[in-house]
Amino acid sequence: MTSLVNSFKIVGLSIILFIISVLAQNLGILWHIFSLYSLEYLLHGLTYLIVTIGLVNLLVKKGLKNKLPYYRITTFKICPLCLILGLLLPIIVITVYFVFISGDIIVTQFASKKEYIEMLISLIFITGIVAPIVEEITFRGILLKYIEDKSNSIFAIILTSVLFSFVHLFNGKLVGIDFYLLIIAGTIAGIMYGIACYMYQSIWASILLHMFWNIGGIFVITNSKEDYGILQYLINSSNVFITGGDYGIDASIISILSYMLVIIILLFRKRHLRNSNIK
Repeated sequence: MTSLVNSFKIVGLSIILFIISVLAQNLGILWHIFSLYSLEYLLHGLTYLIVTIGLVNLLVKKGLKNKLPYYRITTFKICPLCLILGLLLPIIVITVYFVFISGDIIVTQFASKKEYIEMLISLIFITGIVAPIVEEITFRGILLKYIEDKSNSIFAIILTSVLFSFVHLFNGKLVGIDFYLLIIAGTIAGIMYGIACYMYQSIWASILLHMFWNIGGIFVITNSKEDYGILQYLINSSNVFITGGDYGIDASIISILSYMLVIIILLFRKRHLRNSNIK
């Protein structure tokens, strides 16, 4: 009976957090009704972030009767290992593609300087900074700790990672192998972020990894031209395991193996720290 009640509570909290995220995002999008010389993109990101933090804070204080630090939502802190891994992860993936997959580098063309500026703000600020903070507050902050309290840390990391992968299905309609690749990649990436957060007891560890990975999208790897990024590497491959399918290289086997490498490094570091404390 207790397990069933806890399951309903977890589902309920997940739905509330999803609604908060969607509401905050859509309030931010409202700024695009106006033409403010690209300023609407900055206001979009700020609104998305501020509304999310405000509503999450209200949920924690009034609904969960707790404080944000309990959910590892701490003040800003730099976690050196995650900072290094965050920087290296996109570099490693891009290098592997460049060295082992043939293709051509092109400069992304835009119709106007305004479109170029809007793309940069969207990519770096909204996708690269705001989205990782919002998603880490939601998944590795509130949800991870809540589920952990109802079960254990391993189950909490796995469940939040699976939910994290399914949320990304809203970015596009995926079927067949594209669907499975996204679920696998999203789950493994979520586990990577979860371990980082748990290891450092702060969402800033996972935010750093998440942030640098998203910003790495400045260099786009694709098999067809896109109006995104500063540079594009057009690969000569249609293999879904190489391209990641419709979702892109985030769901490719190369990226998945890279997420797993980071997980191994984090676990090795955690074990080393534990052994050092025992001594």
